[in-house]
Amino acid sequence: MVFRLSRPMDIDPAGQTILDVEALAQCVRKTAGALHAAGVRPGDRFAVYKDNHFDCLLLAAAGIRIGAVPVMLSGLLPHDSVRPLLQRVEPKLLVSSQRLLAGEGSDGSSLSSLAERTLCLGEGIPNAMTFADLYGSADPAPVSRGDDELMMLTHTSGTTGVPKLIMYTPAKLQGQMARLECRHLPPITFRRDDTVAMSLPYVHARAFTWIYSVLTLSPAKVLLLSDSDPEVAGPLFQQHRPTVIEALPIDFLRLEKLAKDRQRNAFSSVRMFVGNFDAMRWSTIRTFLNASHHRFPVWREGYGQSETGGLGMTVITRYRANKRRDQQPGPRKVGRPMPGFVQLKVVDPKTFEPVPNGQPGLVLARTKARCVGYYREPERWSEKAVGEWWNTGDIGVKTRTGALKLLDREVNYAPGESCLEQEDVIVDYLPEGHDVALLPVLGGPPVPIVATPDGQLDRERWRKAVRGLPELAEPIVIDFKDMPRTGTGKILREELRRRYLTEAEHPGTGRWT
Repeated sequence: MVFRLSRPMDIDPAGQTILDVEALAQCVRKTAGALHAAGVRPGDRFAVYKDNHFDCLLLAAAGIRIGAVPVMLSGLLPHDSVRPLLQRVEPKLLVSSQRLLAGEGSDGSSLSSLAERTLCLGEGIPNAMTFADLYGSADPAPVSRGDDELMMLTHTSGTTGVPKLIMYTPAKLQGQMARLECRHLPPITFRRDDTVAMSLPYVHARAFTWIYSVLTLSPAKVLLLSDSDPEVAGPLFQQHRPTVIEALPIDFLRLEKLAKDRQRNAFSSVRMFVGNFDAMRWSTIRTFLNASHHRFPVWREGYGQSETGGLGMTVITRYRANKRRDQQPGPRKVGRPMPGFVQLKVVDPKTFEPVPNGQPGLVLARTKARCVGYYREPERWSEKAVGEWWNTGDIGVKTRTGALKLLDREVNYAPGESCLEQEDVIVDYLPEGHDVALLPVLGGPPVPIVATPDGQLDRERWRKAVRGLPELAEPIVIDFKDMPRTGTGKILREELRRRYLTEAEHPGTGRWT
């Protein structure tokens, strides 16, 4: 198995872009030596806050090797979100880059002041150690960890404010979350002859379960992207034709232009596209499935949360994607719970009593993979943990056959409507480069926020796109780049409300966001 990187890792002074498993292991051992030389010891918490790349995983592995607890923070988080997280964990060491360390919060303070020590990747900054100077220091003996001991912290997306820090143990992350994916289940898991491409936030728990499956099932090649720039991905995909690709919705959106380039045919060999994190627009799914020359390509879409791992899965065929616009649209089906792994039920949001199949309600999940808590925020955890069940905060419908259909997040749910479904329909009929967020309000129709490439909207196209849908307010049109999103591309609907609907009330309670 060979790993090919879109650029060298920030922790590798040799600047390698092609590595095998032994080379990766050697990099982990040398990085563990650097962390130990920087003063990290068993039980210490150390924070990783850097630009996205595969070496985020290796930094975490190196820290775990010496018994420390990595706190994984996305380099796309703003300083004002990172500061309270660092204050919460009180890290022994902060590992970051010169660019991120040079920035300041709104109060003018630096991040280095929030950790005992700072280790800078690349060129050093005042009062910080330089990673290259310590890389390759003596690697101490590995420190074993109990299955129920804290192993790692990662953060939630932060769509409604400061992210939460999720606590993972080996029993949960390795023993449960990664378990199903590490099984040989063709055609929805890796084959030995696959070329697997990945574009993902490598600080996320999803990256850790993914790398377990890669190392277990051993595909022939692994292509690792640090970002989804088509000019970076295009040449790599032309030289090493991927057969499986997983990416964020925002990454697939950026790669759509490449998928439509019939001369490059970068996705011609793909047999399976994998989407996680958030719902993908049908127009994007259709574009990529049609770009594949495989006889029977599929889109594997997962439903889950950072706190629980996968809860359900659905497989979309090219035929189904292309027929979508010709058929009567319905709520997005996210599949059935994984037998033997997950149970789902739909309950009344007020009484928490089960509702009949076909009736909307709050989705609760029961899984052995549920993580062990939010770090130093037990009250937020107890708000969502209902005994052995987990409150997803989603409103959905369970069908007679056991499949789950999602309607909305509880905070945005207006009875009798599904804004997610309407958004799917509208975007499907708007030109390329448009996106829509519907904001339901009490006492009136939902307000569409329409993001376009130039901040202008063809009103005739809009009228055709919304024809036959329930009443909507007049659209508020913004430039695409002004649509607020998290680092993983999720639309920040609360920020849109603050900007454009300051007087409007939510239809839901927002208790479980």
